[in-house]
Amino acid sequence: MGIEIALLAVAATATVASAVEANKAGQAQQEQYRAQQRKADIQNVRSVRQQIREARLAEASMTNIAAQTGGMGGSGLAGGVGSVGSQLGSNLNYMSDIAQENTAISNAAISGAQAQSNAAVWGSIGQLSGTIFSATRKA
Repeated sequence: MGIEIALLAVAATATVASAVEANKAGQAQQEQYRAQQRKADIQNVRSVRQQIREARLAEASMTNIAAQTGGMGGSGLAGGVGSVGSQLGSNLNYMSDIAQENTAISNAAISGAQAQSNAAVWGSIGQLSGTIFSATRKA
């Protein structure tokens, strides 16, 4: 009888340890997804800034050429600058859409990691319950 109690205690301890470690693994995986999202956010901000920088350089170049050629008030300059602005707006909208999708993907991955962790914990609890039930039936 003493050995059965000792084995039951070892099984219970192992099951609890397994549940704790499954929870830690789930939390680590969630933090990994959060870090990846932060990285994607930083990259997106950098890309947005680069798009704006390139648009301003294109506008400055057009304005400079127009000034040198006497076309400052012309429709060519206005159309070129308008086109650059339109393209910038389109690019920024696209980048915003991608950022939103990346966030949705990260949130889904975090939820999945939490669900896996919860499943492992509840599986361990179920296993412990089965072990205890089996031990009490034999007693």
